[in-house]
Amino acid sequence: MPPFSEDGFRRLYDDTLDEALRVARGICGSDEDAKEACQDAYVALARYWSGGRLREPPRRLLFRALQRSAVDLLRARLRRERRMGVSEPAGQPGTVRGPLERALRRLRPEDAALLVTQAVIGMTYEELAQLQRTSVSAIRARLFRARRDLARRYEEEGGEW
Repeated sequence: MPPFSEDGFRRLYDDTLDEALRVARGICGSDEDAKEACQDAYVALARYWSGGRLREPPRRLLFRALQRSAVDLLRARLRRERRMGVSEPAGQPGTVRGPLERALRRLRPEDAALLVTQAVIGMTYEELAQLQRTSVSAIRARLFRARRDLARRYEEEGGEW
């Protein structure tokens, strides 16, 4: 792995920030949560990289940390909404709207994160398997089930093909 340098970190940050924000926004559904998830992921990356504990390409660690942070924020928001009995407004710029948004929100957060990561970044099954630290066949199965569940929920939400 490349040794840590501020210039290297800055280049990675500049190269990945737009993509990271789109992924986080797709998972979280809000700009504020997306920015928080990105901040958490970049801090985690800097901590591991500067501490010499980076055991994989920095970009891969960044997107793994981003998925975890975004899913955690989404879960916290869903718990808050259930506890309060209200729904926070969704549909920020750059997010999915309508029946597809509602269907995505009804998926398990991990499945939604996997679908959004593949859709936004266009990662291959192999790259997703490395990101998730699992096999390609496991990724294929998870994506198959997630797409099937998304399609069913999309129809339940009134979406038309």
